[in-house]
Amino acid sequence: MIRAILIGAIFLTLTMVGAGQNSVVNNSLIKARYLVSEKQYADALITMENQQYTGSDDMKALLVKGLALSGVQKYEESNRYLSQVTGVGLSDASYCMAKNYLAMNDFSGAIQSLTKHLADKYHYPEKRIRMDADFNKLENSREWVHLWQTDWYPDVEKQVSECNYLIAGGQTDEAMILINQLLISYPDQANVWFLQAKLNALQKNDRQLILSLDKAWQLASKNQPLQEEIMKFSLELQMYEKAGIMAYQLIRDDPSNPDYLITRALVRILDGKEAMALKEIETIEQEGIAPAELYYQAGKKISTTKPQQAEMYLSRAIDTGIMDARFYYSRGMVRSAADKIDLALGDLAMSLDINPNQPQLYVDRAQLRLNIGDTEGACHDWKKALEMGNAKAADLLYKYCRLP
Repeated sequence: MIRAILIGAIFLTLTMVGAGQNSVVNNSLIKARYLVSEKQYADALITMENQQYTGSDDMKALLVKGLALSGVQKYEESNRYLSQVTGVGLSDASYCMAKNYLAMNDFSGAIQSLTKHLADKYHYPEKRIRMDADFNKLENSREWVHLWQTDWYPDVEKQVSECNYLIAGGQTDEAMILINQLLISYPDQANVWFLQAKLNALQKNDRQLILSLDKAWQLASKNQPLQEEIMKFSLELQMYEKAGIMAYQLIRDDPSNPDYLITRALVRILDGKEAMALKEIETIEQEGIAPAELYYQAGKKISTTKPQQAEMYLSRAIDTGIMDARFYYSRGMVRSAADKIDLALGDLAMSLDINPNQPQLYVDRAQLRLNIGDTEGACHDWKKALEMGNAKAADLLYKYCRLP
């Protein structure tokens, strides 16, 4: 029955049903959100110029515009938009505001915005915040120390973080004991069930994986950020039909989210059912996202699990004739991992021809050159990366390129 519903639902008209009422989606918002996710901030701002947004789209537009303005380093203007955001987007907005204030050396403003972020129920994990290099400026300040004297994270969140730490360290048995204890104390916590699903996947316990994942999804019904995590996890596990169902449900609540729209079409492609995705691909194209982007996303999603297929999809994106540096960069890295060195170097060079301002590409190409014994070429690339502001390149230059 579900499958029949999905097949019949291969459409994305401009009018969609979301959160119990009809909402007209402005295509420019879909495209702008996608461009921001790909760090194409200037293009996102151009897309949003002279556009009118209504209803729930208005709040999303404030967030997207604020993120895009931050991306082009217009921090004060960015904060004017971000300060108006409420609801689900508040955590992202306040976090970006904190980083904007840091860029302007306004430490008091940064602490206030970070406090607002931590007070929101969708705040980021403590480890993510503390390891964010942008906050190094605050590390020894009294305000930063005082900020963390407040217990922002409830006990269940702390224990979930501990479980993630154990899993990352390969201590799966200890993690499972802790998860089982958590499920007794917090049987209605979606993030605990999701944690169990991740551990089930590592232990290849497929039957329990499905049960835990379904339970997590059911309990996360009002938690959009967690639902996104669960959908992406399902996609990583190549559970394409399940990921498609999840994307379909998320679209109802947030019809202008390009990640949901792309995922719903993407699972068809990755599942070898491109004919079923044609209508969705057409509609996404009408919304300003070229079909080449779908092939690019498909290639990125499976670059580590199915490199041969990933190379094929990335080649399809390139064959559309769009000269996009990202396509060549991604294919170059896939080919590098497959030891197709000459082809990889050709792709990376083409990517730089299209967009020379890619410090991370220089770092990646330097490692490739070092692996094949071209230390001189590697040192050249690290030097270029350092000139562009990549701090990691300094250590690599010192390690491999010191003069005798």
